[in-house]
Amino acid sequence: MSSEATEEKRGWRRHVKLIVGVAAVAGVGVFAYTMWKRRQPHLIAAPVARVSSKHPVLIINPGSGGGKAKRIGLASAAAGLGIETIVRKKGQKIPDLANAAVDRGADHLLIAGGDGSQARVADVAIKRDVAFSCVPSGTRNHLAMDLGLDRSDPKKALAAAFDGVEFKVDVGRIAKRLFVNNVSFGVYAEAIADPDYRAHKAKSIADAAAASAENPEKGLSVTAPDGTVHDNIGMLLASNNPYQYIGAPDFAGRAALDTGLVGVIMADRSAVDPAGIKRGEIKEWTTSKLTIESAQKKVPVGIDGSLHKVKAPIDVEIDQAALRVVLPTGVAKREIQFSTGMTPEAFAHLAVGETPGDSE
Repeated sequence: MSSEATEEKRGWRRHVKLIVGVAAVAGVGVFAYTMWKRRQPHLIAAPVARVSSKHPVLIINPGSGGGKAKRIGLASAAAGLGIETIVRKKGQKIPDLANAAVDRGADHLLIAGGDGSQARVADVAIKRDVAFSCVPSGTRNHLAMDLGLDRSDPKKALAAAFDGVEFKVDVGRIAKRLFVNNVSFGVYAEAIADPDYRAHKAKSIADAAAASAENPEKGLSVTAPDGTVHDNIGMLLASNNPYQYIGAPDFAGRAALDTGLVGVIMADRSAVDPAGIKRGEIKEWTTSKLTIESAQKKVPVGIDGSLHKVKAPIDVEIDQAALRVVLPTGVAKREIQFSTGMTPEAFAHLAVGETPGDSE
């Protein structure tokens, strides 16, 4: 590479500059450079190596995406490629299936399901030091979008089993639980707790907003990097790497998954009305660790869109470069144009819960 070409690239972000150096060390320089050229301006991390698995195993969560995997014949497609395939049965736990697969010699775990299912298998892949691949058969598939996968055709993701590229990406941790996308607090988390949320989302959110205004003593508080204490929080979202606005229909995406930073998006209670968030009232920052305080002993939290109760105070942080993600070499990386600033629509889109069946 000429000194002139090197000089031209100095303005690129850290992870783009790192790619050539890492690729050279891994012995895949030409391949990595081609990938880099194709994937601008949305590159999740630097490629580590080109890989072909010896014993890939696909786990399918059949309830995800309203039974999407069955409709498209995903199990038979995987079996036809020689991938051991497990369809989760009622009562079976996804982590148990993943651990059993590794015990049988699996060196690569693929999971077809929503983001909750993805997180469960990712956790096992990290603990057992095996490769991980996302097969987007859930409802929203935020992780798949940020990885650049084709969400309209999950079968394409199966190619990662035998002709893939490995990347080391971050995952989030909350109270020792892994998440791949984000965790939400405040009005949206409270709304998810409503049994009627799926059928009447607008009413549930309005009721949660009203209850938040009437019970300020149950409020959350966080301290921003500049030392400012925010204790009038209406909504807060902490993410595995920061989101940026990209417009409809997905509204928000992550330009990278290797920054080691928690992205924080917050709106004060005063900015939240029954209709949602008032424009111009959203605060954003990044941090290596976020601690959420609360007067409540246990706080409702949407973890990758699924409701949980977590004991306060709550730490949210990043496990950097922990997950060995493998993507198909032929994946068509969508170029996403990022904008600065987050909109109420994007905030809401990120915080709403999963469709039942997407996790387990």
